[in-house]
Amino acid sequence: MEAEGMGYSTFLFCDPVSAERAGWFSGVMQEAASTVSGESQVNVTVFLTGDALFSLVDSRSRSSWNRIGDLPSVRIIADGDELRLQGLLHSVSSQAQEIHITGGGEHDPFWECVVSTLKTHRPGMKRAAFLLCNSPYMSRVPVYMLRFFSRVQKAGLVPEMYNYLDGVHTLHNGQRPSEFENIGRGVSALANSGALSGRDTWFAACSRCATARGYYQMNPGTGFCEPASCIQEIAIRPLKEILARFFQDHPIVSHFSGECVLDERAKDAPHLVVFITSPPYCSEWTFGGLSLAVAAAMDGMRTTVVFIEDGVFALHGTHDVPENDKIFNIQEMVAVTTDVGCLRYFVHSPSLNERGIAVSDDFSLIRKVSDAGLASILFGKEPGEHSPIVRMIFF
Repeated sequence: MEAEGMGYSTFLFCDPVSAERAGWFSGVMQEAASTVSGESQVNVTVFLTGDALFSLVDSRSRSSWNRIGDLPSVRIIADGDELRLQGLLHSVSSQAQEIHITGGGEHDPFWECVVSTLKTHRPGMKRAAFLLCNSPYMSRVPVYMLRFFSRVQKAGLVPEMYNYLDGVHTLHNGQRPSEFENIGRGVSALANSGALSGRDTWFAACSRCATARGYYQMNPGTGFCEPASCIQEIAIRPLKEILARFFQDHPIVSHFSGECVLDERAKDAPHLVVFITSPPYCSEWTFGGLSLAVAAAMDGMRTTVVFIEDGVFALHGTHDVPENDKIFNIQEMVAVTTDVGCLRYFVHSPSLNERGIAVSDDFSLIRKVSDAGLASILFGKEPGEHSPIVRMIFF
């Protein structure tokens, strides 16, 4: 029988892991291990696939993974098939003894391990979701999503897909890649398989993101917006409807994500932690992450935003959008939402120090947080705060 108070944390990293990220993640893991023990122990499993695997052999990040792997409560699992694809299998297997490698006929496939781990931590789990923010073909993440969902269905669970930002390009019908796995066809196959098994899929795309990319257009005859050039298996829905699924306790993974399950029996809504890791304007990551976080908080979900790595530039200086430039001022977005009841903002002080910058005086009330503070947030150890599940998504 499992010890009372035992917690479980699972991370899935598909995108590159910089030396900085590996460093602070190592610091958080070590802080978490040093502040919990015995009945309050949290067992951590870190799954690595895609470009994240290069960090295992990169001298700039390898020592951080070594420190994480030395922690008795942490298990690191690498995707053996992707290691073979990238020519890393020999290097990782010979140099990183603390890394568990999947596949190869002797071990369970990587995505089967991911699903079985998530299912073990949630007795009675009925569904599993993937928040897709990356476009097909430009990114390999949609391929990983299909593999994840294939194992989800094999485990008798219902797959749920939430397409956001460039992930909505999965909607496009008539996809005919000559050199890559057909993502549209894969989505259709999943939906058909679900219907035949009596476990209908729930696939949705954010209406704002779909409209911006031309998949949701006004019909002059009816006066209503309608899907345009879209596969029928994915419904275009308001972000509010997608976020309503976040109030449920099923796992939601993404290109770079994590969760901590502290009490699978509790009925409280999960605590959402959004990491803003990118500079504010040259991509949609910062705006998209903040939009999702603010919308979740305004719907009543306890939400924490952490500006970290290059995300701290959003709080530096004073942003002045030129009159002829149509773009949302990120600082104004933060300023007008600091009083939202369920929303908290933090900035990672080591990231500021690494860049030699300071937070603008306008945001002096945003609390600075260290690796130790992050460990408390991510593993539910903040004084006076309790959430049975902490859900983490990186933007």
